[in-house]
Amino acid sequence: MDKLRYYLSVASYSMKLSMKKQLEYPMEIISCFAMIPMMYATGILLLYFLTQNLKSIGGWTFPQLAFLYGIGDLSHGIMVVFSVQNWFLDRYVNRGEFDRMLLRPLNVFFQFSVSYVNIIGIMDVLVGLSVFIYSCVLVKFSWTFSNIVRLVVIILGAALIRSSIFTIFCSVAFWTKRCSAVTALMNDMLERTTLYPMTIYPRLLQLMLTLIIPVAFISFFSSCCFLGIDSSFRLPADAAVMTPAIGIITFILAQAVFNWGLRNYESSGS
Repeated sequence: MDKLRYYLSVASYSMKLSMKKQLEYPMEIISCFAMIPMMYATGILLLYFLTQNLKSIGGWTFPQLAFLYGIGDLSHGIMVVFSVQNWFLDRYVNRGEFDRMLLRPLNVFFQFSVSYVNIIGIMDVLVGLSVFIYSCVLVKFSWTFSNIVRLVVIILGAALIRSSIFTIFCSVAFWTKRCSAVTALMNDMLERTTLYPMTIYPRLLQLMLTLIIPVAFISFFSSCCFLGIDSSFRLPADAAVMTPAIGIITFILAQAVFNWGLRNYESSGS
């Protein structure tokens, strides 16, 4: 218990410190706060105009697509708040940030995970929540206690999946000293594949996005579960169980890949 309390205090201090550093540049935060709603609005408007012309996408109507998009946005927002440092892992490598972490009597993966809290990401969460609530109105979502609990568990599990995917692929920076191209590729892939239902893709790609890179567990299966839509996959358990379970599995794998890369880390000497 004392060890857990110690780790929590370290995490709290580290996060507060990162937030104070960001607040030194208020104009950057304000400008990003203004831009983020426009980015999300573009996504929801794209779905609206597509369904106006096509009536549905893969059999999904605009309200259903908005619900899918809303869950994806919320999980993205949470990930951006707590795990955006994965996108810039190469900076940690090239600036020798891991030198200090390796000298401390703490798990390096833990230190890296709590080294940054993105204030700008709070706007992602707020806008994502707004989009999701709007979509819930469209699909007449039933706000029962069990549905709310399932929803919270699913979104947290989805955020963990997103974070773990970035950790796994961005750990290439330990070998190549660069990961910006990988970050851009994975970010684009995740945003595109969570915007539409998996059923529009060829079966082989659906299998890849379910079994190899578990994108389907971020928002697709949970949306099918809540909306009563056939996902064309038979899951062994409810999405409220599968999504956090896959999140934990990918997190364990992400930590293993990170530690593997860390063994190849070479100090920058700075």
